[in-house]
Order: sequence, then structure tokens, then C-alpha cells
Amino acid sequence: MKHTNIVKRGLTGFTACVMTAGLLSGCSSQSNGGKLVKVAICVSSQTPAAIAMEEVFKPMVEEQTDGRYSIQLYDSGVLGAEKVTYDYTRSGIVEMCVVGTSMWSETPVMTIPDFPFVFRDVEHARRCYQGELGDYITEEVEKEQPVQLLGWFPNGAREFTSNKELNSLDDFQGQKLRMPNNPIHVRLAESLGANVVIMDMGEVFTSLEQGVVDGQDNPLSTVKSEGWYEVQDYVYNTDHIITSLELFAGDELWNSMDEADQKVFEEAARAASDAAWDMYIDEMESDKQFMIDQGLTVTDLSEEDRAAMIEKIQPVYDYLDSEYDWAKDVREMIANIE
Repeated sequence: MKHTNIVKRGLTGFTACVMTAGLLSGCSSQSNGGKLVKVAICVSSQTPAAIAMEEVFKPMVEEQTDGRYSIQLYDSGVLGAEKVTYDYTRSGIVEMCVVGTSMWSETPVMTIPDFPFVFRDVEHARRCYQGELGDYITEEVEKEQPVQLLGWFPNGAREFTSNKELNSLDDFQGQKLRMPNNPIHVRLAESLGANVVIMDMGEVFTSLEQGVVDGQDNPLSTVKSEGWYEVQDYVYNTDHIITSLELFAGDELWNSMDEADQKVFEEAARAASDAAWDMYIDEMESDKQFMIDQGLTVTDLSEEDRAAMIEKIQPVYDYLDSEYDWAKDVREMIANIE
């Protein structure tokens, strides 16, 4: 496979801070006669969540409130990293955000989207997030934090990729895998027999290219957008963790609305959630085909290997049960959702 260096040009930290400050300070409370609602989105404009916010949520709110609200979207993390923009939303600096689960350390139920092998497939994950599981997490979050959790979006089904052969459970033994700094992810890879290297996303391409690590795990959409397919040879489609993005509104915004406007925001959030999941599911097969077209060997997880993996990662479940007295009940809840 031909490997090509990808150079990603970005803002320096200082410039990014100046730009962020300018964006936030330059926003007035009114825009075109309507109350300005700033929405910080941690993912790129090409992701299903960002597209759904632009094409579904924004027009629904603006049209159904007769222009009383003007939605301004800031995608690609331009207002800051996930945790930063979540904190901005809690404190009222921005009105809303679409982020992942980076707040898990202070809101423990937000670890649930990182539980491994709890969903049968992506469709099952969608039903869980948009149904009983999502309602349970939402209730707990809103008890603890000054936010409203309005919608669940797909962040992706995580798959393993590597430069070394990776098409069965045995192949994990001794592989050097980059994992995010999250105890669930780290314990998962270690339980499978891999040697874990924790590193930031920005270091992954070069580390794969230079052999610092053999592989990593992420949704194929991320492997594609980050260009990692150029420095990887194998994909193991395991769907081991199916993660979410959440749409939060700060209580300052929420409590300023009447019930009719709150209902509009809730309905727009649900419509955007549906659109994002539909887009993501449609793209999954094309992302897989893209990897094949690029010359990668793609292997789907067999039912036999899935069962063996679940048995092998029992230490992860033991850890979760020791940390959270509700973890086992949540796994049973998910298992019982059709």
C-alpha cells in the first residue's frame, strides 16, 4: 500500500485562543431580530451530527419560532475542545453544544457510551440511546448539571486497525495499540492482549507511520478523515464500542424559554438526531468499501470471536462493577431493549 504523508495545517494555540475570544465576544444576544443561540460542535462540518444540526435543527427552530431564535453553529471545535465547550454551555458562555463523553469523570453515567460490547449492533445502539437508556442517562445528568440533554447523535462504532495482521482474537497478542486516555478503553485493549500506548489524536498519524504503535481503534469515518488508512493495512470490524454525541442546552437558555419554545427545541433535536443516525448508518458500508478500495484487508467480527472477546474482557466489566454500583443494572437494561 502506498503511504503518503498528510500535513495538517492548524492554528497555533495563541491564534486559536484569540479567534475563540473574538467569536464569543462578538456575538450579541440578538441577531436579525431573534435571540442568538450559539452552538459549539466538537466534530467537523462533514459529520452526520454537524450536517443534521445545519440542515434540520437550525431551520426547524428558526422557522417554528417565527424567527424568535437565530441559531449560529460553530463546528470543528472552533470554540474549543469538548470539555471546554461543555463547560461554556454549563456557565452560559455559549447556549448549546454537541459534544462526546469527555465529562465522564464528573458525571459518571456518561461512561455508559464507552461500555464495550453492550450493543448488538448500531441499530440497537440507536434504539437504546433514543429510548430507555438515553432517558435514564438524561435524567441523571440533568439532576447533577445545569444543562438539558436534548438529543443523541452517533459518534461512531469503533473498529481496530493495524499494520500487523489483525483478523482474529489471537492477533491482538503483543500488538502496540494507541488508545485514548480513558480507563475503559485502556483495560479493554489490555484484556485482549495488546500493549497499550496512550496518546493524543494529533500524534496518531505519525506514530502509525513510524511504527511507534501498530494500530488504534476508532470509527472508520475517523480513519478516513484523518488519513490513517494510508498508514494501516488491516481493519477488524468489531463495533466493540458504539459511542454517542449529545446535544446539550444550558439551563440559562432553557429557563429563559416558555414551554412552547422548549417544545420546538426538543422536536428539532429529535428530528436532527433521527437524520444523523440515518446518515451514519448509510455511510457505514461506504466507509468499509473505501477501506477495501484503498487496499486494506477488512475482516468482520464473527459471532464466535465476539463471544470469545466478551469472555476475555471480563476484567473490564469487573472494573465497571467495582466503580459504579449501577453498571450491571445498566448492562441488563441494554440487553433487554429489543
